[in-house]
Amino acid sequence: MVNRKQRYNLLAFSLIFIIFFLTDCAGKKEKTFTDYRKYYDKGVVAFKKKKWEKAIENFSMALLNSPGGELADDAQFYLGECYFNKKEYLLAISEYQQLTERYTYSPLVEDAYYKIAFSYFKLSPKYQLAQESTLKSLQSLQDFLDAFPDSKYRGDVEEKIQGVRNKLARKIYESGCLYRKLEEWDSAIIYLDNLLETYYDTKWALEAKLEKAHCLIKLRKFDEYNKLIAEIENDDNSLKLKERLEYLKILNKREQGKIEKERKKKQK
Repeated sequence: MVNRKQRYNLLAFSLIFIIFFLTDCAGKKEKTFTDYRKYYDKGVVAFKKKKWEKAIENFSMALLNSPGGELADDAQFYLGECYFNKKEYLLAISEYQQLTERYTYSPLVEDAYYKIAFSYFKLSPKYQLAQESTLKSLQSLQDFLDAFPDSKYRGDVEEKIQGVRNKLARKIYESGCLYRKLEEWDSAIIYLDNLLETYYDTKWALEAKLEKAHCLIKLRKFDEYNKLIAEIENDDNSLKLKERLEYLKILNKREQGKIEKERKKKQK
């Protein structure tokens, strides 16, 4: 059996061990916080000096030392900002997404979603190239407005959406023009109708109608042509448009003349 003296010795040893353990943990916790704050502050300084790589290194270390710290979401957002400023948009998107997934409580979530949409917008190429990134950009921008309808970024996002829609419309318009130049009238109209159905609110919608009118003349679908011209004139009365409509009228008259010549030739 353990006597009273041995029991007291055991209790004293246990108390000493617990005190040592708690002191050691507190020291480690204090050191971790100090290291975390030190890396974070260095990251901010480097960021302000536009030393992106140095900032990335320090913000990463801050997160490694304290992934659940009070400034963890800020450090995560800064990482996205570093890659965004380096124009490495896919990496920026990845960092912003980690913020939205790990720190859902953060007041920076809205900013992160906006920068994700903005990053996709930046990845959108010129209209002549494949437009997969542009379509993803449009979807991301629209998703942002759905999630944050009263956002401070609303005006900017709406402007970007319109710019993206104009780019996609331009892509289809140029395809329609190409088929019109190749005298593939029906194929041209398919593209132009697609533009008018999907991107009716873009600046290329009027251009598409004018190209379609040209194709309808060549296909001798004069009733459809007249209806479309009336629609165009009702929508726009600018001087530039009048000049283009005058050209179409001349083209229409020539085509009508060809029909008359063909009719007379058959009668002979």
